[in-house]
Amino acid sequence: MESPLTYVMILLLNVFEFSSGVVYNKCEKKNYFSCSSDEVYRDKQIFKLFLTTDNLKVYCFFRSQKADTSKEILSVFTSGGHAPKLIIMNSTYHGDFHFNLSLINSRDSWLIDIPREEITVNTDIAAVEEWIIKVTMHEGLNIYDSEGTLLDLVREPILQWNLGTTLSETQVQQLYPHVIDIKVTKCPCANDVALLGFILNSTSNGVFIGKTISGFWDYNETRWHDLTDIIYSQLKDEHKGLTLVDMVLTNHFLVILTSLGLFVSSDLRYPVSSRIQLSRADFCGFERVDYIKGKLWYNEKCFANREKFEVDYVTITFDRNRTLSESSSCFYSKEPFLHWLPCLSSTFKNANIIAHVITFLIDQESQTGIYLLHNRISKHTFVSVSVLNGDKPNIKPKFPNFKFPFSFSNPVGMVFHPRSHFLYVYGNQVWLSMDGGNSFELVCDFLSNSVRKTVHSFYTSDISFITQSGKIYKTKAGLTRYTLSGKWSDKVFTIYYDHLGFIHKLTPEHFDTNSPTSGSQTSNQMFGKPPDLGFNTALAPQYLSPNEMLFFAYVPLTEPNHNLYRRKFKNIHLGKVINYSRNGEAYIRKLLVHTNGPWGFHTSVLTDIIKPFPVETHMATACIFGSLDISYSGNFFYHITITTQGHLAIFSKLDLEKTVVSPGYSSFLIIEVLDVKNALSLATMPHKITSTLHFPVKTWFLYNFGTNEGRTWTMSLRPCNYWVQQDEQRYMSPNIVKYIDMGNKEDYELTLMPNTRGMKILHVPPVSVVVGNPTLLEVKTEGYFDITDSYHMKVHIASKFFRKGSTSLAVVVWESATQCSVTTLVPTMKSSCSYLRTMHHIPHPHIPPEDWISGVHKDSQGFNMIKTLPINYRPPSNMGISIPLTDNFYHADPSKPVPRNLFHKSKATGKYKQCAHAINREMCNCTEHQKFSHAVAFSDCKEKVHRFRFPVTQYPVDLEIVDENEEFSVKPPYLVTMTEVNRRQNWQLKHNMPENVKKMKNYLEPRLKTPVYNPFGLNLSIRGSELFHFKVSVISGVTFCDLHEEFQIYVDEVPLPFPGHILIAVAASVVLGGLIFVAFIFQLRNIHPLRAFRKYVRKSTAHPSNTTISS
Repeated sequence: MESPLTYVMILLLNVFEFSSGVVYNKCEKKNYFSCSSDEVYRDKQIFKLFLTTDNLKVYCFFRSQKADTSKEILSVFTSGGHAPKLIIMNSTYHGDFHFNLSLINSRDSWLIDIPREEITVNTDIAAVEEWIIKVTMHEGLNIYDSEGTLLDLVREPILQWNLGTTLSETQVQQLYPHVIDIKVTKCPCANDVALLGFILNSTSNGVFIGKTISGFWDYNETRWHDLTDIIYSQLKDEHKGLTLVDMVLTNHFLVILTSLGLFVSSDLRYPVSSRIQLSRADFCGFERVDYIKGKLWYNEKCFANREKFEVDYVTITFDRNRTLSESSSCFYSKEPFLHWLPCLSSTFKNANIIAHVITFLIDQESQTGIYLLHNRISKHTFVSVSVLNGDKPNIKPKFPNFKFPFSFSNPVGMVFHPRSHFLYVYGNQVWLSMDGGNSFELVCDFLSNSVRKTVHSFYTSDISFITQSGKIYKTKAGLTRYTLSGKWSDKVFTIYYDHLGFIHKLTPEHFDTNSPTSGSQTSNQMFGKPPDLGFNTALAPQYLSPNEMLFFAYVPLTEPNHNLYRRKFKNIHLGKVINYSRNGEAYIRKLLVHTNGPWGFHTSVLTDIIKPFPVETHMATACIFGSLDISYSGNFFYHITITTQGHLAIFSKLDLEKTVVSPGYSSFLIIEVLDVKNALSLATMPHKITSTLHFPVKTWFLYNFGTNEGRTWTMSLRPCNYWVQQDEQRYMSPNIVKYIDMGNKEDYELTLMPNTRGMKILHVPPVSVVVGNPTLLEVKTEGYFDITDSYHMKVHIASKFFRKGSTSLAVVVWESATQCSVTTLVPTMKSSCSYLRTMHHIPHPHIPPEDWISGVHKDSQGFNMIKTLPINYRPPSNMGISIPLTDNFYHADPSKPVPRNLFHKSKATGKYKQCAHAINREMCNCTEHQKFSHAVAFSDCKEKVHRFRFPVTQYPVDLEIVDENEEFSVKPPYLVTMTEVNRRQNWQLKHNMPENVKKMKNYLEPRLKTPVYNPFGLNLSIRGSELFHFKVSVISGVTFCDLHEEFQIYVDEVPLPFPGHILIAVAASVVLGGLIFVAFIFQLRNIHPLRAFRKYVRKSTAHPSNTTISS
């Protein structure tokens, strides 16, 4: 027995582990915050915040199960020095903000006011990832937190458009009787932004779409629009029978399939008018009867911080055989969706002339096209994968076609889980591929039922399958286990996952969205009582060890074939828990299918015993008081005889479907009681029985897992069995995006802590790593178990080639239960340049920010190192100080006169950028960031620059590269070029040139046609005056990044401006030359001025004046 010290050490180790990172799946929340953008309390744990051009204000109330008011609780916390922290994060960003510690004006809430610039400085319209908000506070050993979202209303593309005439509540209600189905599409980067469309019957006409910005939490929040007139404007004649069929919202476009054609919006990032613009895509030979049965297919990817290689594709399929006049019944296109190409080339179609294309998807990670094909004659269904060449599928497949078994008789569609490489093919079965369509694994088998729609949540990895019968099944991305969520009887409904993964039931009349009271994203109130996943048959337990047990499912020998599936274990039962009515639990670990016996048992499951099952007592049966003889009686039956005399030990009809169990021997399920002393049974392991068995009294047990008096066992979901831990600072989200530059590497770490009460832990790694595109990056993994049975895994990712691309890295905790909120992590690795990776110039000397604001920073000699530029300043040119020729203004103000603007060439140059259409500086809308930026794009806003005395000699040009994880000095193999953006001269560079740098310099300069420098030890000397604006760029070939940096230097106190010093030198030369020339003439003519002067002086001294003045 272990000492108490061991348990203390294990406890301390776990405490330290929890304190070092974020832990998923750990527990449900009991205390939480309620936050909003206004000072109004809302009784919801999940809150939705919105970012506008103004500051973000957040009011948070504290909620507790106790009766104390929020104000009283807040007073207790603030008096103890506690206030919550607001965390804003997405897959690439993590920011912490702290609430005010003191309560203002006796409020009952905490307040935080965050300027927009501290969250993001961008205001352009683009696909931008919605932020996750976490409000958390630690108080002693208690952790209080809550979760929400933050949506940028300024940048989200679809929100910048008017979708058509707004409908009133009454107008929407009039559509309800005509709705036969509904379609939902959501923004790939912000899942709370979604569109809901009505599919109408033939008695109504029009396209009606509802728009939400908060994930359909409130029906009244949805704004309904009528797009009928917008679509009619693109039609020439046919206007009858218009209805929505399908729609897809990509990152930058809205694609709408109607009964009268396919319509595509203009680029949503560039609004040309307030109302959305649609154009019609023509498909020759297709009419309304074809469009009404058409489908759109889309591989959902978020293109926030979009790369050049990232592009959206959409496919349209028509459910009919193509005719000779038609090129295909399947078409695809990439944005801007102007040209639609047939999915099958002519050669491919000839080879598969009778194969119908169910769908065609583009795998952006591996650059392949994936077909789901079905032969309607032979009933074969198969997947074919082709490499894309110039956006067109190659004729030759990348892999041999994968053929599904004939049991997959009704294929419906194929879909990628969002932002991942998990490929699902669904119909009457569901199949999963993790290798791009090369191979598939069976997940579900619904027999005669079929999946008509799949719904996915990227944040929680939840996947729901909606079947024709209305049943909803759920799985987790990458897992091969699934469960039944429930069944809805609504005639028209669909499922939608919001950005946080909470499930919503949408019908035309209302939305079912139950705000959860715990950390679970799936609300049980929506589906009612959790379903019993058991089936109506008896189970025969068979011990393998004290902790392992087999359960055999009994199938009566007279059971008709069409009903056999009702008495079998299936894939849905994997990972579930068998519960006994009185007590006892066993976790199902493996499914076994028996084709050659034992007779009467077609399937069994291997289980781990969590809680021991009780045996039958004398209160329930009298047979346990007897000894047993068991012998083979023929026809697969075994005869059980009670050898104990008397009426104390007897069988009764209540013993039917009970199991005789003796450890070390086969178990026997009683299927018929012949009399009080004899019964017939079926053996679970008949091959182990070689002779008659004798079980003395008290050496055997009787278990009751039968259905004689109602089923005594049930099957339920297994509670979450693994905690997932990550470093909170390095991995701000379970599905992060990491950039790997050329020659760089990244480590991804994970810790899995088992929460398996009463179960033995097998030291088999409970996690698997699957790479979407293994040719792009080099991936290696390592892991180990510690003394607490926690598994520590580290994944090493490194770049391989000078090739840009993106791949998902699926980390699947295959041992985890479907009840865990985090079972699959899908970090995205981009072989590209991070948008956070920048190059900076380190100024010398360093000037504090407060001195930049004041404009005064003096050196030891009292010289101010900051120069405030004149209004509308332009640097001099090579033609003189008064003749500027650059287009760049600095410290621009359109309301003030432009200095140095007398010459024609100066008047012809000079263009405002930020102030192009402004009439004064205030209208330029210069931010503080732009005022202090060195970029030439913001020169209009630039006011202050570094100031130096003339001359500037050997100024160190120190450069560093900074990203989210590190910063380092720029040195070889990085080489740079340097230019003066205003085309000024009178400056030069000096650098070190080792042999390797010299070779690269000689190789690059003829090709780049510009000097190349070693950035390490680079020095700058300036002999000119006033402002010099330099741009330093890293040459390509050693990084994916377009790294460049700009900096300005103002040279002041120049002795004399050009050309004064030259004129003085010329004048001095002329005077000196003239003196030399005169001296030469005097010498030539033998003239001696000095002698003549001396004679004159002597003569004046020898003959003094005799003149006197009389008084």
